[in-house]
Amino acid sequence: MNASAARVWIGSAVVLATAGSLRASLGLQPVDLAQGGLSGAGRIVAGLEATSARDTRQVASFTTIKTFTIEHDGETRVQIVAALRFTAPDVKAFAVTANRGSDFLRGRVIDRMMAAEVETTQRSRSASVAISPVNYEFAGAREDGETFVIDVRPRRQDELLFKGRIWITREGFHLARIEGEPARNPSFWTRRIHFVSEYAPVNGVWLHVRTVARVTVRWFGEYVVRSECGPYEMVLVSDPAPDR
Repeated sequence: MNASAARVWIGSAVVLATAGSLRASLGLQPVDLAQGGLSGAGRIVAGLEATSARDTRQVASFTTIKTFTIEHDGETRVQIVAALRFTAPDVKAFAVTANRGSDFLRGRVIDRMMAAEVETTQRSRSASVAISPVNYEFAGAREDGETFVIDVRPRRQDELLFKGRIWITREGFHLARIEGEPARNPSFWTRRIHFVSEYAPVNGVWLHVRTVARVTVRWFGEYVVRSECGPYEMVLVSDPAPDR
């Protein structure tokens, strides 16, 4: 396989990280944090589920600019800027506004990343990638400043799940950070994928703002894949409809 073909696989980490955005919690119901049988990690994750379910109900729509960048040997090989719109309950759409660099990388990596994000937002798919006890085991809860850190282990070998750690805010139980690697290596050609995703509040709802993935491709070295969002414009369910 030549170098160009090997690059097909370098987008997997960003796909799985951005797939875990707001709509990944669709359908979750608030959980009683006092219910018996839950570990410390279990109670914190139950708080995250409850917060995610509430946020899901609050958001009517949002728009943002999403920038995808792939770097290799210190050079930007491709960069795509796209307008992203989400409309409740489960519709996402991208519109590319700027494109520079490799058409091959755009078509084989970034276009596939956008398509995967749209798919995992849909009701039929979102529950299967949600950070929940159905998909993960949780352990090792500990405090880290204003957040809890919890070790995460996937219950099945799925390249859209991950193994690693999550950071959940102590106030409000919001997802603040994910760090890890795919539960399953997507290809023989990828030796290692490590990613960090960060989330931040927008009108009280925490949304994805940045993912940086370092992907080691067999024989071709390390690629850096970035996915960055912002600024956001959001309409909440209780907000008045904008003038037309």
